[in-house]
Amino acid sequence: KDACKYANITYPKSSEVNWDDQKVWEDMLKCPQGIFQFEGAYAFQMLCEFKPKSIFDMSLVTAALRPSGSSYRDKLMQKEFHKNPSEIIDNMLEDNYGYLIYQEDTIKFLKDICGLTGSEADNIRRAIGRKQKDRLDAAMPSILEGYCKMSPQPRDVAEQEAKEFLQIIEDSASYQFGYNHSVAYCMVGYLCAYLRYYHTPYFIMAYLNNAQNEDDIVGGFEMAKLYGYQILPPRFRHSTDKYMYDEENHNIYKGVASIKYLNSGAAEYLYSLRDNQYDNFISLLEQIEEDRQINSRQMEILIQLQYFDEFGKNKKLLETYRYFKNLYGRKTIAKDKLEDLGLIPEDIVECFEKETEKQYTNIDYMKILANVEARIPNEIVPITEQVLFEADVVGYISMVYDVDKRYCLVTDVDTKYSPRVRLYSLGSGKETTCKINKITFNETPFKRGQLIKCGRFYQKDRQRKTETGWESTGEKDWWLANYELVDNLEL
Repeated sequence: KDACKYANITYPKSSEVNWDDQKVWEDMLKCPQGIFQFEGAYAFQMLCEFKPKSIFDMSLVTAALRPSGSSYRDKLMQKEFHKNPSEIIDNMLEDNYGYLIYQEDTIKFLKDICGLTGSEADNIRRAIGRKQKDRLDAAMPSILEGYCKMSPQPRDVAEQEAKEFLQIIEDSASYQFGYNHSVAYCMVGYLCAYLRYYHTPYFIMAYLNNAQNEDDIVGGFEMAKLYGYQILPPRFRHSTDKYMYDEENHNIYKGVASIKYLNSGAAEYLYSLRDNQYDNFISLLEQIEEDRQINSRQMEILIQLQYFDEFGKNKKLLETYRYFKNLYGRKTIAKDKLEDLGLIPEDIVECFEKETEKQYTNIDYMKILANVEARIPNEIVPITEQVLFEADVVGYISMVYDVDKRYCLVTDVDTKYSPRVRLYSLGSGKETTCKINKITFNETPFKRGQLIKCGRFYQKDRQRKTETGWESTGEKDWWLANYELVDNLEL
């Protein structure tokens, strides 16, 4: 719904959607992000294996994912037709590759093959739908008896034939889909794929704005990269409160409201300034100060996150802003206070109306600030400080630099047992958790916020202590064999 709103199109009725668009069916298999019911790794793997070409195909996969599909799922994904004991059953399940998949199939099977009445069959269907295993268990003998009675085969053969169907019905107690339920889910999933294919940036934007956790955000970034869209940090003139697609430069900008201490009101105000022209950063600061919509803490956060990067790098702008706060509104400056304010005589030249022995009066503080801004070196805040700052105020790290991916920032260290560390790769933008041998760590210790260059990683079985000694848990941990400390990294 949000994707349609962003793309400025009407949310479609089912009769308005082309459900047989093969471009959409092919693109659906490109990645799992945003495909309703298929975002999980196993579900998406099944979808790719089956390669659906229609809503009915997709519906088979959706239903087979449920616990009731455990006995036939793998064969169905290979589109292997199941030969049933009788031609009647084969004909009944012809559309389903011969498998008992939906609740409606179960009802037909119970009525036509096991001789149950419509009421009895629907009661069992209700038990399946409500996951009432006790009711289903109670009905099993009558189902078996009905099958054997209706079968032309001898009793022992009929009982053997019935076993596979009884197993599916028994599995159904955990949950079997109704056909209408499964199809409805797939229509939603297809519509997601349709919007993702034809209105890609707006779908990505909607996906990120509805993210519930960090995994969703990472998934949204991966989807954007796959479709050739760059997710950029919040930027002046481009960012609103939420993720925003900029149609002019075809980039998606993060929202301002997600940043700690910022909000929708601040984002909307800053976005309202997007068409204004400013000679320098000082002139923008003057308007923001006069409008009183943004406080000092919010400004410093935005500056450090390089929100105002069109005016210079964040270290330069932070220094400029500190000068601004000290000088804004001043009428006079005492000469013996120049050094305390960080000013030099050249900053003051032709910026006052009157000079006395002790002070400058009727100063033009905006002109002084423009001089200061022009002479401050255009430098960036150190990488370590910058990345940790983003982690603290945004809640995750997204910055990626053009450096070797082995350069990592330590974002967490736990030395209670074998040191466990969390590392953020500056070159790949990925975060990983690993362990380090205690002796190795003690020889070259480090703490949160330091840079290291990683060497070799390896996997090792996780061990647990038992009465007879140590044994493997069957799980593995990643270990960092060697590394070196890095004092600084030039970009």
